[in-house]
Amino acid sequence: MNDIILSHKRWQQIFDVQLIIALIITVLELITKKQRNFGNIFQLVFLILIVGLNFYVQFNRHNSSKLNFEITRWLNLLVFSSYFTIIWLVVGNYLIFNFRQFEILWVLLLWAAYLVLLLPLAILYAGDLRKWFLMLLAVYFLDQQYGPDVSLRISRNLRFLHSVTGQGVIAALALLIIACFLGKAWGCHFNPNLKFIKSRNFQISTFILLLAFATLDLFYNAFSVTDKQIWTAFFYFSSDIQAKYFTLPSLTSAIEPGILEETERYLMILIFLTGFKYARKWRLPIAVYASGILFGLSHAGNVGWNGETFSATIAQVIGVMGSGFLWAVLYLYTGKLWLPMLYHFLMDYLANLQSGWNSAGWTFSGYASDYIQEILMVGVPLVFTIWMMYGKRRAVIEESVDRLLNLKDSKFINKKVSRN
Repeated sequence: MNDIILSHKRWQQIFDVQLIIALIITVLELITKKQRNFGNIFQLVFLILIVGLNFYVQFNRHNSSKLNFEITRWLNLLVFSSYFTIIWLVVGNYLIFNFRQFEILWVLLLWAAYLVLLLPLAILYAGDLRKWFLMLLAVYFLDQQYGPDVSLRISRNLRFLHSVTGQGVIAALALLIIACFLGKAWGCHFNPNLKFIKSRNFQISTFILLLAFATLDLFYNAFSVTDKQIWTAFFYFSSDIQAKYFTLPSLTSAIEPGILEETERYLMILIFLTGFKYARKWRLPIAVYASGILFGLSHAGNVGWNGETFSATIAQVIGVMGSGFLWAVLYLYTGKLWLPMLYHFLMDYLANLQSGWNSAGWTFSGYASDYIQEILMVGVPLVFTIWMMYGKRRAVIEESVDRLLNLKDSKFINKKVSRN
């Protein structure tokens, strides 16, 4: 694997230090507990075994079997993606609780640490993967870093620090940083935002139409309202923006998915494009539609969230796939990840301004109009993105894909394609 900013040896040294710190803190936490149970002792023994396995594989890497390394790889990704963040949380809450006078300083330092906490783990044990399904699995494990940060006990009077941390914005930025480094490790472009290079195939009319359609999709998702009347699925819109919802949590809870979920999609797009990079006919539709389907499925965990029903969650899983398809094409056509991030943020923020950030994310009454609305939310973007797969529109996207994958021999670059 090529060196990513630092040498492989240096990343390994940093990871080893993290292992030792995690072990020391776990021991200290066990010693200071008044009551110890079997679970605490088992956790420590299991951690010692994993740390020991890591150093055994490192010190015997010339004689150690490939199987030993693979076992170590997946144990590390499975365990330390979450355990390092738990250690971070333990240390952070200890510092904030016992040295409250330095709280702002602690929070800023903890933010800085969290942003790069899993980088060594990601680079060492996910960066050299090349099979797309293993890359997906590794990203799934690394994405578990989201969660412990929201339990950091920041004083509520520090409203900005509390909201940014508690709503997961820092965790979202941490995943974005991991995505940049993983992209580089996988042989792709480090920066997900490509520099604009106008090709012969680029058409300003297509670009404007793409933005207009993304805006229409945003408007429909944010303001469409249905009832028993079928026609409401097509023509009835309502805006119920309320002044009481113009709050910091409403803002930060929309920023978080805008960054986090679009970064997740970016990683999925990279993985599918990398996995099928030489299947030029299929790599693009696979990346767009597979990432959109996975984006929809990622919302399955919302059932029960602030009263969201099972049927509403199923409707959400299906309904958001349409936006997922569209935002994937928006990114690949423009080469700008901040664009789908912006649209995603606006969609969630407009929803927050109408019902509050801690309300159910989706409703479903079972009317015929609800089913029609679902079809429109998925079907219309699907048809539009299929249209984008042909002619000069496809050529521009393929150029972006080749640049993203650092492929220099694109047959699309600077070549005219017949207009459809």
